[in-house]
Amino acid sequence: MQTIQRDGLSAVMIGCNEEKFLPLTLPPLREAVDEVIFVDTGSQDRTLDIAEEFGCRIFRHDWVNDFSAPKNFGIDQASHSWILNVDCDEALTVDNGTRGWIHNQCHGGNDKPVFIVGIDNLLANGAVTRQESMRLFRNDPRIRFENPIHESVCESVYRNWPHYRPERVDLRLTHYGYQQDANKEKMRRNIKILREWLSRESDNIFGNYKLGMNLHHQGNISEGLYFMGRAFDLVNAVADKRSYPFLEQMVPFYFQGLLEEGRREEAMDVKASVARWR
Repeated sequence: MQTIQRDGLSAVMIGCNEEKFLPLTLPPLREAVDEVIFVDTGSQDRTLDIAEEFGCRIFRHDWVNDFSAPKNFGIDQASHSWILNVDCDEALTVDNGTRGWIHNQCHGGNDKPVFIVGIDNLLANGAVTRQESMRLFRNDPRIRFENPIHESVCESVYRNWPHYRPERVDLRLTHYGYQQDANKEKMRRNIKILREWLSRESDNIFGNYKLGMNLHHQGNISEGLYFMGRAFDLVNAVADKRSYPFLEQMVPFYFQGLLEEGRREEAMDVKASVARWR
């Protein structure tokens, strides 16, 4: 593992055949961060040429059906004290406030392990959905990605800082990937990896939730609700539910999905269970 040399912010990005997005997303990123670590997993287009044009530090990593592996490899190459996890189809909103906040938080004096960043998903129909994610975190060997897909540092953060509640910060990413036709193919790939993951870890709460959501978005409503129901039942049996931030999205979606399928009694059971969590 590379020794951290200096304070600052390293963006870690992995990609394969991303030439259509990088000219849009790399310029604002390069404005705001101290370096971009780009890990390529097998591009055959101009991805590497574009990454080189924008001064990225380029590395290669074999694709092994696991998004966490190349991202963790990318962290190992980073030379700054903070990491921003950003995808090739996400653009960072950059203004003077953004630059000032990054400089103040990532250059000394800050002992927080992680921050929550906002993400605006631009959909093909023009709508925007918003979510939040732990995308900005300290370059610390205890913080690494887990899960082969829908990779996250949440598990490692809560394992090592069990009582920490991450702050939401005024940094935003705009996600363009849902506007592309290729999203359908990515969804099929994601569902395949999720099924393989759950064949090994059938009781993984996050895996069941994400498979349920992907199946639902694919139009497989019944099976999607089945896996979301498994995730809900598993988390319902856990004593401390605060370490599952995705529940804020999952529970309303699952509840509404049950209602739309005419399963009102099950939806009311979900509502009653959630009321007992508080």
